[in-house]
Amino acid sequence: MEYKNFGLSEVSFKKIIIDLRKNDTYFFEQVFLKQFEETMKYLRREYKATHDDAYDATMDALIEFRARFVEGKLQYGNLRFLFTKMASQMLLRNQRKNRTNVDDILSLSQEEDTEPTESEELNQLNNAWLLLGDSCKQLLTWHFYGKMKLSEIAQEIQKSPATIRKQKERCVQKLKDQFNLKTILNI
Repeated sequence: MEYKNFGLSEVSFKKIIIDLRKNDTYFFEQVFLKQFEETMKYLRREYKATHDDAYDATMDALIEFRARFVEGKLQYGNLRFLFTKMASQMLLRNQRKNRTNVDDILSLSQEEDTEPTESEELNQLNNAWLLLGDSCKQLLTWHFYGKMKLSEIAQEIQKSPATIRKQKERCVQKLKDQFNLKTILNI
């Protein structure tokens, strides 16, 4: 096993891709938690980043790395180097973004905002999500977050693709209805 690939064999690498499509977190818990800390230390040492900045950049890289795995955009190779490089780029991008937006943030904080903020809407969406049943949550997570095709989900839970398609439509509609109700009532 090679350290440059987080100690993964090529077979393990392929299994992780399959597991991630099912939203299995074993990959993150076993492989990346150790790498997460190492990458944070690297960013703090090499870029003189604060703990919070290094954490944010490494977390952004982890999320992007996972998405690339699910989408099949990563190949077995020097994954450790790629992950560290992605975190470095995220850190530099976030630092540039923070420097250029300071004036914008200060001016926004002085204005009165009557529209719901993104965080309020996100909270409303999270509350709507909590009201969904477990089967809807699992289906929507597999399809949208795990990028699984409806036919793959149908095979996984042994139902017909047409049934899964209808279930997905009903689940999305329930989520929209709950979100709209909470937005209207401003809960």
